[in-house]
Amino acid sequence: MDIVNCLLEDPTQGMSKIAEKTKMHRRTAWQIQNDLEKDTTIWGYTAVIDEQKIDRAIYVLQFQAKPFSKDFADLILHRLTLGEPMKAGVRILDIYFMNGPYDVFIKFSAPDHATARRYYETLRSVYKDYFLEAPLVSDVNFSLVQGGKLNPELKKIYDLVPKITAE
Repeated sequence: MDIVNCLLEDPTQGMSKIAEKTKMHRRTAWQIQNDLEKDTTIWGYTAVIDEQKIDRAIYVLQFQAKPFSKDFADLILHRLTLGEPMKAGVRILDIYFMNGPYDVFIKFSAPDHATARRYYETLRSVYKDYFLEAPLVSDVNFSLVQGGKLNPELKKIYDLVPKITAE
């Protein structure tokens, strides 16, 4: 798992650096990484983006679903592989199927509230047969950790503290 930790820390670092950190030969480290990619333990590399700095807002949508079915799975996969969210101006950041009070959690970004609302309404329409109740959507004010990375501007959380004024 040393290689995984190195890649989680910085997936752009070269194999020589990874080999040095893990005290392995470069070829051995490369082979382990290659094997992890082949068996899809590692299935992607991505940049962590501050969506607000590129004029996008982050939203979280969660809902309770009726018992999971093949039709529901087919519909989800079909829409995702066709890129339907992207066509609607939405970038899907994460989708989780969970145990607990909600069954599905979707984190997405949109350029504005109107786009997010249209996406929400589309989901309500397309998946209406699979919802137990209307999905809940919230906008994200600040992210402390994203993609396993600490936000380099952690102190911006203080911007959320109300300014107390004497009247």
